[in-house]
Amino acid sequence: MLLKSVKLNNIRSYTNASLEFPKGSVLLAGDIGAGKSSILLAIEFALFGAKTELPASSLLRHGKNEGSAELNFELEGKDIVIKRTLKRGKNGISQGSGYVIVNDIKKEGMHEELKADVIGLLGYPKELASKGKDLVYRYTVYTPQEEMKKILLEGKETRLETLRKVFNIDKYKRVRENASIFVRSIKEKRRELEGFISDLELKKKEKEGLLNEILDLERKLVENKPRLEKIKIAVAQNRESIRNIEGKISRLNRIKMELEVLDVELKNRLASREKNSKEAERIEKEIREMEEELKGKEKIDVEKLRAEIRDNEKQIDSMGRSIRETINKASELNLEIKKSRELKDKVISLSKCPLCEQDVSKEHKHFINERERAKLEEFEEKIKDYAGREIEEETKLRKMRENLMLLRRKESSLELINLKIRNLGQKTNNRNNLLNEQEAIKKDIGRINVRKIELNRELQELIGAEKEYGQIKEKFELNINQERKLELENNSLEKEKEGISKIIASLEKDIGKKTEAKDKCSYLGQMQNWIEEFFTNLMGSMERHVMLQVYREFNELLKSWFNILIEDETISVRLDDEFTPVIEQNGYETSFENLSGGERTSVALSYRLALNKVINDIVSGIKTKDIIILDEPTDGFSSEQLDKVRDVLEQLNMKQVIIVSHESKIESFVDNVIRVGKQENISSII
Repeated sequence: MLLKSVKLNNIRSYTNASLEFPKGSVLLAGDIGAGKSSILLAIEFALFGAKTELPASSLLRHGKNEGSAELNFELEGKDIVIKRTLKRGKNGISQGSGYVIVNDIKKEGMHEELKADVIGLLGYPKELASKGKDLVYRYTVYTPQEEMKKILLEGKETRLETLRKVFNIDKYKRVRENASIFVRSIKEKRRELEGFISDLELKKKEKEGLLNEILDLERKLVENKPRLEKIKIAVAQNRESIRNIEGKISRLNRIKMELEVLDVELKNRLASREKNSKEAERIEKEIREMEEELKGKEKIDVEKLRAEIRDNEKQIDSMGRSIRETINKASELNLEIKKSRELKDKVISLSKCPLCEQDVSKEHKHFINERERAKLEEFEEKIKDYAGREIEEETKLRKMRENLMLLRRKESSLELINLKIRNLGQKTNNRNNLLNEQEAIKKDIGRINVRKIELNRELQELIGAEKEYGQIKEKFELNINQERKLELENNSLEKEKEGISKIIASLEKDIGKKTEAKDKCSYLGQMQNWIEEFFTNLMGSMERHVMLQVYREFNELLKSWFNILIEDETISVRLDDEFTPVIEQNGYETSFENLSGGERTSVALSYRLALNKVINDIVSGIKTKDIIILDEPTDGFSSEQLDKVRDVLEQLNMKQVIIVSHESKIESFVDNVIRVGKQENISSII
């Protein structure tokens, strides 16, 4: 992992700042309180979000409602950008949503989701995703100035517990604790199982008794089997005999029914024959009377007469139209005569023209009078002519109507004759049909009599079937009752057997569960012994082995780094079994508090650098081995000790080392210097 840049917006003393990190050694230089450590806290916030050691309230700039930190870094050839936000609300300051961009692929999420993604990217143990402290990061990449001194001053149990978590060794303790809990649950389960299987032997004896009862029932069923089979054979024979006799009785009943039907049919045929004879005599008499009435009268063509009537009707219609036209013309002439007379009277009475208002002369009046008189004479002559024509046409019309009436009377007479002729033909057909029907009835009567003789002969042969049926039916009822009695007895035995079998099945299921529980109880006992006698001890041995390996490397590295920082043979440092630094000065042990400021810083920095190397070596998969951030690592150092920092940087041999310090001397042996300043409570990159 190599940092590339970080952007701060309203983070602590920064309002809006951007900082790029080069590779190699980098010094964040500036006065105390300028805002150097705020940059490191912003980097940690971008990676893991706010937490107990880094609360949101300590990050958002006072008076601001929103803030953010955006970190860009390179990891295994991937370009990664992480952004987190802060918001001020009614209930205080909280973390907002953010995002992670990996090679231009963006994923948004809330702070816990982002933390899990970052831990996965950095290769840190997954169980750290749900914990508040980022111990691996704090003890390998960035440890605040006073954090390492704090672990040195804490109680041994707290320090050991912290180191167990950092090295992921606390899992052995958790395993032992979980094993103890598991053993307690095994003991409880064994007590429960022992209570459950306490009546196992009683259940087995109960099952044995029920099996004997089943055998007794099966013996009774075997004894009943031949008796039931014998009765079933007798019932089957009776049923077959009954079926045969029932066939005869059925035939007997059908014969009787058919004879009754034939008697009714014969009676109906005789009645029909008598009725048809009387009807034939009546029709014959009517035919003779009609033939006498129609003698000499032939069928006349009525259609020809009807055609003549239609022609006459057309002539009458045409004559009627002609008369109406004559009347209309006479009416028109009378109207013209009226107009002419009105004109004459009007002109004679005029003295002046109503149009031109000139005087009307006597000559003009005479001219008009003569002209209209000539018209009147002509009109009156035509009216006389129309009147004569109307009288002549009315006379013709009356004669036509009289002729039409005669034709219609003739038509009615002809239709009556034709109707009688048709009626005669119909009656002749009816007579012939009756004669044919009488012949058919005669044949039916013969057929019925023959069939009755045949049926009566067959009836005599079946008379004894009813008596025989009663005898066999009585035997059948007796046998069927015996069969039912045996079947009921067998059913009762089978149900009893079925009930006992269900009880046995339930017992077998219960016995199976109890046997299985017994085996499980035995297995749990073996497991309990294995966990208590072997597994727990093994976990303790493994923990001690790992801790010993960590201790050896940690102790050697601690002494090595301390010897680099302090070249004084009168003072040395080593670790005891509880990872507490043991400091000897002038051959005597001394406490951490009795050391000078530079010496305390040397011990803390040595402890920090040794811890960094051990964690990177032991915890596999960590992807932050190329970077380390040292926050004020030279607090209290003399000028000679400051020179040792150059040796430390060379020994670290990392791709990126970021140092926060206000010591100007360090600028001479780092690759890059980034200056931070502060004015009017606002920090900035100079």
